[in-house]
Amino acid sequence: MQPSVAHPHMTDEFARVYEMTANRNTGQVAAAALDRVGGVQWGARVLDIAAGAGALSVPAALRGASVLAIDHAPGMINLLAKRLAPFPSSEARLMDGQQLVLEDGGFDATFSLFGVSIFPDWRRGLAEQVRVTRSGGKACVATWRRPPGGGPFLVMAEALRSVFPDMRPPAPPEGFLALAEPERLVREMSEAGLSSVEVEEIEAVWEGPSGQPYLDDLGELHGYMGVYAALDDDQRQRVDEAILKVIDGKMIGDRVVLPSTVVLAVGTKR
Repeated sequence: MQPSVAHPHMTDEFARVYEMTANRNTGQVAAAALDRVGGVQWGARVLDIAAGAGALSVPAALRGASVLAIDHAPGMINLLAKRLAPFPSSEARLMDGQQLVLEDGGFDATFSLFGVSIFPDWRRGLAEQVRVTRSGGKACVATWRRPPGGGPFLVMAEALRSVFPDMRPPAPPEGFLALAEPERLVREMSEAGLSSVEVEEIEAVWEGPSGQPYLDDLGELHGYMGVYAALDDDQRQRVDEAILKVIDGKMIGDRVVLPSTVVLAVGTKR
């Protein structure tokens, strides 16, 4: 069953905002993932699961691979279709990563960057990723090392804690916590059918403007963050003021620099 486009994260507008604000650090993870997997070149078939705004799909297509980018959000698929339009052997499809409507072993390399770890049934998502990877092919998974993730989400979490110290933060998805542990990630990928799983922790850096321009740059994204979106105008003003104080301590020169740790793993399909 296809998701309703009524949810804000399903829309074209959210896809636009996400591309403008998130790809600047998820793109670094995608570049590392492509390098670690290797062989992503002309003739390779690549699957990007929960492809988002194309931080991996587009660079893979630029390397000459035939890319299938899937996501459950219609807005992301609309954006991905435009970004992949210059590449005739690549396409975007609306699809649930927990139930891939794809043949067994059809891809040389499969990627799920910040995707499978937030699926409600993350083990099924991982099993599906392995199923569609060919024997001897590579499967790559990445997740943030610690909640709430990377970049502006860290700033928002710190600002909310300072304004509402008694507020309990939203619980991370089960898969986020499970796969963020390197040893657990290796074990789960091995049990799903991968061998020679190698895992490492890398750093992704989000960079943006300081002061009020930071709020101008991130204002639209903040509106999609559940806790912030639920606040009234006065509460949002207090959180915005707290955000400005938080970023003052995260400056290098005149830029806000937000490093985050990512767990990146690659295995070979048995």
